[in-house]
Amino acid sequence: MELRRDQRETTQHKVSVWTFDPDGNIYVQEGRTLDVSNRGACLSGLHRRIEPGSYVGVQNGSRRGRFKVIWSERDGHAHQVGIERVASDADGATRVLLVDNSREAVDSRKPVLQALGYECSVASNASALFELMGNSEYHLLVVSHPLLELDTMEVLVGLRRNGNRLRTVLVSQSPQVHESLRSMADAFVYAREPQSAFIAAVERALDRTPAKKLLVTRSIHRHAVRVPLRVEVLRSGVKTSLHGTSADLSERGIGGNIKAPFTPGEMVKVEFPLPNASSPIEAYAIVRHRRSEFYGFEFLSIDDKSLEIVRSLCAVLPPLKMS
Repeated sequence: MELRRDQRETTQHKVSVWTFDPDGNIYVQEGRTLDVSNRGACLSGLHRRIEPGSYVGVQNGSRRGRFKVIWSERDGHAHQVGIERVASDADGATRVLLVDNSREAVDSRKPVLQALGYECSVASNASALFELMGNSEYHLLVVSHPLLELDTMEVLVGLRRNGNRLRTVLVSQSPQVHESLRSMADAFVYAREPQSAFIAAVERALDRTPAKKLLVTRSIHRHAVRVPLRVEVLRSGVKTSLHGTSADLSERGIGGNIKAPFTPGEMVKVEFPLPNASSPIEAYAIVRHRRSEFYGFEFLSIDDKSLEIVRSLCAVLPPLKMS
């Protein structure tokens, strides 16, 4: 038998339990507590079974919290469940920002989140997104992909620049997306999966500790490459492009001189031509270091074809001597 580390108090309170069925329909059933502790409770008198692993909102008077169902069993003509408070709910309501320009999708997900005790806001365009981000603090960003007026990667990069630790869930209209985009989010879910999968993705993202590292740095050779370099940055929803000249290139990044006030840790989009490429190389990158007007950009997201072009050029160039 598992030993409990928290004390339980035998007490009965009427509670409302908010959850949803396999079709995503929200329903509420009344029950009562049999015992409670700092971590959870045992509920009885429920007329519908709730599967273990489900997330529920439990309300007692004006108080509502989010819990995970640990076990479920029959109790005569009713059902009992054991619930445990989710860690992300311990410090008050969790504020979620939905970024989606589909009214249908918002109308489907927002009520479910609210029923389970999340506080929700909605941004349907770039100006609304950055206005809300500037005026309020959120714990989680739920981003639909693709977006009509915004580039999903630019949204994620723009929000993570300067070390933004906001958790993100990517909700995709396609069951598969490029790994570079998927790696930018803390959790991924296919839009056509049931609501239970969506809520599970939300909780996975909130429970990520510590947040994943954006990059893994390793020692590689740099090569002298002098080409035009364009750097695009997204600030407060506004794109700004600045131009300079590259000085060196590797399969992990590019360095160059550019008159711009970039800050190490800031995320940008770089574009540059190469002699062995038919079109400019594009990549999302992070500003790794600055020396006067020289910046080192480390690639964060680059497609496989572009990366192979960079590698092919570097393979025939002599490495720079380390200074």
